[in-house]
Amino acid sequence: MTAANLFQGQKDEVQTILTDILIGLKAKFVQPVLTENSRLMSMLEEMRKQDQAGIEELKERVTGLEQKVEEIPLLVLSAIRDAINQASGGV
Repeated sequence: MTAANLFQGQKDEVQTILTDILIGLKAKFVQPVLTENSRLMSMLEEMRKQDQAGIEELKERVTGLEQKVEEIPLLVLSAIRDAINQASGGV
């Protein structure tokens, strides 16, 4: 075996060891973080959908309240008119 072959063999062994170390680091440190990030993203997306649905419901309720507020002056005027009619009819 020549020195070049011996050096190449050692280089290959070191490369294999480094590859194994990097694979282990990825499995123990990187992958759990990626998995947790995915889980959190799913939860955030679900919360966003719920918030959006809540906002839509609030918009509908505000629209209904606006319509009722717009009707109040007409109801007051109608009540005044009815009271006047009753008062003048009763005399």
